[in-house]
Amino acid sequence: MRKRLLRLLPWLVTGGLLFWVFRRIPLEKVAAEMHHAAGWTVPVLLACVVAVYLADSFAIWKTFGWFLTRMSLADVLLVRGATYLLAAINYNVGQGAIGYFVHRTAGTTIMRGIATTLLVLGTNVLALLFLATAGLTVAPAVPTMVKILVAVAWAGLAIYVVLVALRPKWLDRPVFEVLLNAGLGGHARALAVRIPHITALVVFQFAALHAFGIRVPLVDALATLPVIFLVAVLPISVQGLGTTQATMVFFFARYAPGDAAAQEAAVVAASLVAQAIALGFQGLLGIICLKSRVGRALQASTKAQAAVSPADPGTPARAT
Repeated sequence: MRKRLLRLLPWLVTGGLLFWVFRRIPLEKVAAEMHHAAGWTVPVLLACVVAVYLADSFAIWKTFGWFLTRMSLADVLLVRGATYLLAAINYNVGQGAIGYFVHRTAGTTIMRGIATTLLVLGTNVLALLFLATAGLTVAPAVPTMVKILVAVAWAGLAIYVVLVALRPKWLDRPVFEVLLNAGLGGHARALAVRIPHITALVVFQFAALHAFGIRVPLVDALATLPVIFLVAVLPISVQGLGTTQATMVFFFARYAPGDAAAQEAAVVAASLVAQAIALGFQGLLGIICLKSRVGRALQASTKAQAAVSPADPGTPARAT
């Protein structure tokens, strides 16, 4: 029953947030705003999504090559494409699929694969934190909540840096091995190759907003978009639906033209169109990649993973 409730919770959160959004902002207003999108919206946003995929795969290729085992870039592109679809169906499977695939094909330990995946996720957060901080230094006015979240994140980072530097004995566990052995230099390298991915994400959302006439200054976008990305990838909603729209309305409605209702409708329209384009591309890419040699091996790995660990199958979440 507990597992069923945990699986149901993201659907309830998504449904509740979307109900709140569309009760506050009539659906017909959102649909009307979609017709006001610039003519270049679909091709430009699709190009941005492709750039996100390529940059993400490049970062994974380099990080796994440094800290786990070397793989060809072509294989990483196929695996990453396939995991977009797997993550849409099952969040935990999508997150652990690459590490388990490498374990099955290259003989690395499962725990080291998990540890490398944690490093990849951690550098994602670091890149978002640095980007948000840079935006705060030049943004004229951002919500106080953003400043508080960034300050809390910096406090957490300080604790993490101290732990990596001191390496206390209670952290001497296989799951932390890669994180501790990477050191500050290894973290810096992993962060450096992650920057293009985060940059592509920012450009994607920035372009989507401007396609609907929402003229967000670049410095304000740099300060607030990382917070939206962090909220969107939390496994508390289905594919980030609901959470993304609610946070984007909170941060960006004031930059849209028209009255309050039109402003909020424009932001929701921009968010939904961008998310639909991204999910459409990722779903099609996932189907293609799963039919490849690497994709079939990945499917076999995930089936073996499920057989070894028949625990909570996880929570669907947005593929980023």
